[in-house]
Amino acid sequence: MTQATHTPPRTWPALVLEALWLVTAVAVPVAFNPWGANAFELPKAVLLRALVLLMGLAALAQIIEGRRNSPHHPLLWPALAFGLTLALATALSVNPRASLWGLYERQQGLLTLGAYLALFLLTATNLRTRAQAERLWAALVWSSAPVVAYGLLQAAGLDPLDWRTDAASPVLSTVGRANFLGSYLVLVVSLTAGRALSARRRWPYGLLLAGQLACLALTRARGAWVGLGAAALTFGLVWAAATRNRRLALVTLVVAVLAVGFVALLNRPGGPLAPLAHLPGLDRLATLTRTDAGSTAARLTIWRATLPLVAARPWLGYGPETLRPVFARVFPPQLVYYQGRHVTVDRAHNLWLDLGMSAGLAGIVAFGALLAGFGRMVWQGLRNVPDRRERLAWVALAAAVVGHLADLQFGFDLTASATVFWLVLALAAALGRGVASPAPPSPGSPVPLLLCLPPTLAVLALVGLLCLRPLLADVAYWKSQPGTRPLEERLAAGRRAVYLWPLEPEYRLGLVEGLLQNGDLPATEAQLAAAGQLSPNDPVVQAAWGTVYARWGEVEPARYLQAEAAYRQALALTPDVATYHTALGLVLARQGRMEEGLAELERAVALDATDGVAYQHLADLYLALGRETDAARARKEAARWGDQ
Repeated sequence: MTQATHTPPRTWPALVLEALWLVTAVAVPVAFNPWGANAFELPKAVLLRALVLLMGLAALAQIIEGRRNSPHHPLLWPALAFGLTLALATALSVNPRASLWGLYERQQGLLTLGAYLALFLLTATNLRTRAQAERLWAALVWSSAPVVAYGLLQAAGLDPLDWRTDAASPVLSTVGRANFLGSYLVLVVSLTAGRALSARRRWPYGLLLAGQLACLALTRARGAWVGLGAAALTFGLVWAAATRNRRLALVTLVVAVLAVGFVALLNRPGGPLAPLAHLPGLDRLATLTRTDAGSTAARLTIWRATLPLVAARPWLGYGPETLRPVFARVFPPQLVYYQGRHVTVDRAHNLWLDLGMSAGLAGIVAFGALLAGFGRMVWQGLRNVPDRRERLAWVALAAAVVGHLADLQFGFDLTASATVFWLVLALAAALGRGVASPAPPSPGSPVPLLLCLPPTLAVLALVGLLCLRPLLADVAYWKSQPGTRPLEERLAAGRRAVYLWPLEPEYRLGLVEGLLQNGDLPATEAQLAAAGQLSPNDPVVQAAWGTVYARWGEVEPARYLQAEAAYRQALALTPDVATYHTALGLVLARQGRMEEGLAELERAVALDATDGVAYQHLADLYLALGRETDAARARKEAARWGDQ
């Protein structure tokens, strides 16, 4: 690593920039909103956008005062190429709105992806001194303390908030789900380990590291466990190579081989470790290679279905956040047995497949170039830096990135882990360029107030538009959910959510339920039409049309024809979703078209043989047609599967 010998005096915009990236490192992983419908991802995403906008304002002040640092660093061009690729993929997306703003649940559209890149570029460009690097490292490590503490509190059953999750573990902390928490912890564990080995007072870091590892184990997230293993292997081997410690390299390899062998034997039916397969924690590892059920089978099924989609549009993909409607076209029926019939697929659960779907081969190449540049910096840093502390820093950074990439082969990034990942890359870029001893702050040339006022007002307006309004809309949407509030209050809250953020189809679909209960069909149709414009060719919206008209048909039977048309359109978009066949079958039966309805219900149970509700409706139709033997068989299956 080349050492910088001089750094410019620091002015107030530089101080503000550093304060903002430190706040980002600490606040984004911790942020959540228990009074919002999207309690975890939306608050993190809007907070990140707000902080990055303020960083941009501080960078503009640097330009105005004429003290802007040189932007050149080793990862500049790969990062810019990746950003350009994402922008082109969004412009050519099959759903530009979703690609720009992101899905409601994930919030990973171009605005958030661009915020990651801007955070990376602004931090890497302005991080100039050893003291700054130390502070950022400490912020990344110690920001995990409240996350870990809350996770351990949940594991002990002492969480005061009643979160609902379908994950294997209730330990979701401030991140929202156990596997997302695991992804975040994989990154910070390596950074904490590096800090613990280089600090003078090691016990605080050792205590934090123990808490991180305990919390990671309690997530029961197998992808994160694989990532932790990859990070540990990288840490041991790279540190052994840097210090030329052959014994450490041998011990690391032996431990790795023993760990892989243990997992392999644990997954062998009737093997010597079979009695351990039912122990808590080990039961997750014991099903790692099972391909006929569970999440492993689901991942393989999704990967096989996604590959042809990538091949069909290879260069720039379909655009960020577009997998859900595109994947619906090829939805494999067997997925309902692996992950449930009401779970939609909006991620391929593999870094490269998700990149291929979002930005095509161009995105894969650009991101690969970024990783290659990082690897080159690590290699040069380990070769050229004589100082043990700095070598250890490179080892920890390498382990964090490798562990994260290993985890992403089975999962995907969200705001908490992605923010840490891009700050780690920024730290590496700054170290690769060279850092120096800190210079004293300098007032520099005063920035004219009149020059700063217009951009300040513009940035504050953008913060209000892009960050505050979505957050307030989500609070209103949470208040509109079915519960103890009267219908009038729920309708008012739903309308306020739509008013505050009219670009979100989720809010419009949520308002539909209340409007339908209130008997306001014109307003219901208007909201559905708007949701369809925002999310075209989305089977979820078409099915919502069908549900509305089917319920309205109970009062006006002529509406059943409209319900039928809507469900047929949904099935044209996703032909192998069993619940849509069930709904269409019921609508046909209510029109007196028993045989046609019967065919749809039989198709539904052929696609999903565990749907007790569909079997019960099928039994009723068989009985109406005088087929008592078939009705008895269907009732038996309905009793077998119940309401699953």
